[in-house]
Amino acid sequence: MALRIFPEDEQVLDLLAEMSEQVTEAVRLLSELLGSPEHAVGVLDGIRACETRSTDLFFSVMTTVRSTFAIPLPRQDVYILGEWLNRAAEELLAVAEAHVAYGLTRPPSYATDQLGVIVRMSELTTRAMRDLGSFEGLDDYWYEMLRLGKQAERIHHLHLAHLLEHHNAHQALRRERAVERFVGAARALGQVATEVGRIVVAES
Repeated sequence: MALRIFPEDEQVLDLLAEMSEQVTEAVRLLSELLGSPEHAVGVLDGIRACETRSTDLFFSVMTTVRSTFAIPLPRQDVYILGEWLNRAAEELLAVAEAHVAYGLTRPPSYATDQLGVIVRMSELTTRAMRDLGSFEGLDDYWYEMLRLGKQAERIHHLHLAHLLEHHNAHQALRRERAVERFVGAARALGQVATEVGRIVVAES
């Protein structure tokens, strides 16, 4: 790692970790929404609050980057990480909004499986954001995220196949929109890991 002369302000890493925590909370609420559709509208408000909080934290990240003399990472890398974390929150909100707008109920077990993958990815990402100050354990994080990303893609393909088999074209199209945003959240978190891997190589 390159020698750093000035003491670093790691607040930006805490803010990125808080953004990841908003994703974890959004996943928890989305699980509640899918399991209790009668309370969907109220739960949707909670997911919107997570997405709003994520955006506010992203703004704080950028303010900190501009106002702090020395930070642990190149400023453009911090921006990219924040952008993908915010995208993950946006994708989860889109899933919830699609379920409420189209009145989707009784999703197959693939939805639960995808939730499990995404919550694991978000938990790992929260820890990794704080570890960016020392780079400890980030190789293992990158590898596990790669594995989980592939798992999310497999679930996605099986979910789409299930839709085509069990729903008419109109119903399948409505559900497909939610399914695509579902995997979009996993892909966004995967992009965070890809950027972390690039940063580790660049800083080695």
